[in-house]
Amino acid sequence: MKAASFQAIGQVTISDKKSLNCDEGGLIIKPKFASLCASDIRVFRGEKNAKIGITPGHEFSGVIVDKHKNIKSFNIGDKVTLCPIISCGNCNFCLDGLRNRCLDRITLGYDLDGGFAEEVYIPKKIIELGHLFHLSENTDLKIAALVEPLSCTLNSIHSIGLEKQHSILILGGGPMGLMHAILATHLGVTNITIVEPIQERRELANQLGVQKVIDPQLDWQETLLDGSPEGFDKVIVSVGLETLLEPALQLCKKKGFINLFAGFPAGQKSVLDVNLIHYNELKLIGTQNASLQNYMDILKIIDQLDNIDKLITHVYKLKEVPSAYQDRANLKGVKSIIDFNI
Repeated sequence: MKAASFQAIGQVTISDKKSLNCDEGGLIIKPKFASLCASDIRVFRGEKNAKIGITPGHEFSGVIVDKHKNIKSFNIGDKVTLCPIISCGNCNFCLDGLRNRCLDRITLGYDLDGGFAEEVYIPKKIIELGHLFHLSENTDLKIAALVEPLSCTLNSIHSIGLEKQHSILILGGGPMGLMHAILATHLGVTNITIVEPIQERRELANQLGVQKVIDPQLDWQETLLDGSPEGFDKVIVSVGLETLLEPALQLCKKKGFINLFAGFPAGQKSVLDVNLIHYNELKLIGTQNASLQNYMDILKIIDQLDNIDKLITHVYKLKEVPSAYQDRANLKGVKSIIDFNI
């Protein structure tokens, strides 16, 4: 079986791995599409940890090709996607429905082999947790590979309390920043601003109908405040740059929300003007991953999301995964997909 393997910082290879079986009670998926995540690139750069030799890929969809005889809720041939987290189910976070915060969670693509392979073993614990999801016959499997990042984005949007009357500023127009724009538009928000230095991504933001797209040249903060002197109700920091934290505080409306959505390099620290938070009564939060409810909510609307396919700018074969990593690390394109059908 061909699969990608994380070998070292800056090194992902394609190799042969042993064939899978369902003896331990799980099932096997044949991926049809898998998506390369910014977190995968952080592992590639050495900014985040994964087991050496692991098959990466935690955003994927596919078809069940084998299962243990005791599994009754899924059948061979079912179209599925998943939440890649295996949580303990017993800690306070799990009991509160926040399995993404479980202290003992493990994740496909980091701790267990993930979706950049011809076949993927899904442990029975994922099925028991309800983290494997049936897809309707009408759902495009290519779009279904984006359920995980869309669920993370919905967690962000729910956490800041975004409603259609609000203004939202998104700092960073990469895949996740643009997903924020797509979900905000779906909610009926009509005052969306994105700040993004890469022209290709600014052009895509315009195609998505974002009301204001800003190239962060000199005085970009002043330009934004000229158009929105009170600031923005909600600010999303969707790229892990410490230099964006102070502008995020300055551009947020009094009593507004700032969400540090992106992961930052380990050890990175920032000095903030805490009086901006205190006197403006700002709420500074962070979000990571998604709850089971976020996944369920995305699955209800995924077939209704306009323009989500436009985020997919680059398509690769499995054997081209090493090139996909290099391209993405060099900020080429927006969302990269591995297509197992070509």
